[in-house]
Amino acid sequence: MTVVKEHSCGTTLREIRIRSGFETNLVSNFPRKDEQMTAFLKEVFLPQGYPDSVSEDYMEYQIWDTFQELCSSLNGTLASHAIFKGIGVGNSQATALGATYTWLLKDGAGMLSNVLFAWSKGTLLDIDCKRWRLFADVLNDIAMFVDLLSPLAPAYMFSTIMCLTTVFRSMVGVAGGCTRATIKQHQARCNNTADVSAKDGSQANMSNLIGMLLSMTVINLVATSPPLTWITFTTLTLLHLYFNYRACQCLVMRSLNPTRYSLLIEHYGDCGEVLSPEMINSMEPFILGLRKNFTIHMGSSLKDLQTQNVEDILERNYVIYKHNGVVSVCLKAGCTSEDLFEAYYFAHRAGYYSDTTHFIPSQEAEEFYRTFRSLLPSHGWDLSFAPLGASETRFSVVQ
Repeated sequence: MTVVKEHSCGTTLREIRIRSGFETNLVSNFPRKDEQMTAFLKEVFLPQGYPDSVSEDYMEYQIWDTFQELCSSLNGTLASHAIFKGIGVGNSQATALGATYTWLLKDGAGMLSNVLFAWSKGTLLDIDCKRWRLFADVLNDIAMFVDLLSPLAPAYMFSTIMCLTTVFRSMVGVAGGCTRATIKQHQARCNNTADVSAKDGSQANMSNLIGMLLSMTVINLVATSPPLTWITFTTLTLLHLYFNYRACQCLVMRSLNPTRYSLLIEHYGDCGEVLSPEMINSMEPFILGLRKNFTIHMGSSLKDLQTQNVEDILERNYVIYKHNGVVSVCLKAGCTSEDLFEAYYFAHRAGYYSDTTHFIPSQEAEEFYRTFRSLLPSHGWDLSFAPLGASETRFSVVQ
C-alpha cells in the first residue's frame, strides 16, 4: 500500500491510499477551515509556487510595499480633497468650463513630461532601480504636498499648480512603473514575471481598497481642521518614506550595476574576497550613490584618445583612457556582456591606480581579473547581462 499526500500552497489537502490491484481509497483528512482560508488567500495574493517561485526577499519587500501603498492611499485622499476645493467644488462662482480647461492643461503637461522624462532617464531606471524607486515616491509626496497648498494659492495660479503637480506625477508614473517592472523581474524565479506582477497588482488593489475605506473616516475627522489635516499628512508622509526606504533596503539584487560592481571590485582588491549579493546590497548607498574621485563613462568616443600604439585598438574589444578625472571606455562593435564587465573592471582600476592617459592592463592584472571573474557565479551573482550604463556608441576598424 502506498500513501500519497496532495498539497496546495503549502497546505495538505488530502491523503490517498493506493493498493495494488485495487482502486484508490480517499482518506478524509481535508484541512481545517482556517487552513482552507489560508490556502485560498495564498492562491489569490501570492504567485503560484510560492515561496520556491520567487526570490528570497519577496515577502519582506511586499510587506513594506503594502504598508507604503496604504499610507500613499490615505495621503492621496487628503490631496484630492484639496484639489476639489481649489477647482471650486461647492463654490457657486466656479464654472464647469473653467474646470475643464484646467484639467486639459494639466493632462497635456503630464503627457509631454512623460515623454521627456522617459527619453532622458529611461536607461538609468534599470541600472539604479532602488534609487529611482525611492525618487518616485519622494516626488509623489512632494506633489501631494503642493496639492494641499493649492487651495491657499490665488485663483489665477491654480492652473499652474495643477500642471506642476501633474508633471511630478507623470515622472512618478514613469520612474515608479519602470522600476517596479525591474523589481518584479528580479523577484520572478521561474519565468513567472507576469504572475508575480499580477499578484503584486492584487496586493496593491487590496491595500488601496483598505485605504479607501479608512479614508472615509479620516477625511470626515480632519477635513474641517487644517492643523489636523497637516498633522495627519506629515505623519503619513514620514511613514510612507520610511516604508519605502525599508522596501528598497531589503532588496537583494543579483545583477551588477556600477555601484554594486565597484563595491565588489574594491573589496576584492583589498581583501581578495568576493562578497555575496546580500553583503553588497547591504553596503549599497542607493540614495546618494557611491562617491569616487573619478567617473567612468562606458561607450565614449575615440576622438580624445592620445596614443601612439594604434595596434592596441585592434587587439581588444575596448579602449580605456583617462582625462580630467573621467575614465572613458570606448567599445568596439560586437562587444559582449563579458567585454563590458572586463572593461569596467579595468576602468575602475585605471581610475584609482593609473596616471597614464591610455590605460593598458598588464598580464598580471588580466590574470587577477580572470580569477575574480571566475568566482562571481559561485557566489550568487548574475552575469547574464551587464547593466553598467553603457551608451550605444561603438567603433569599428575599417582599415
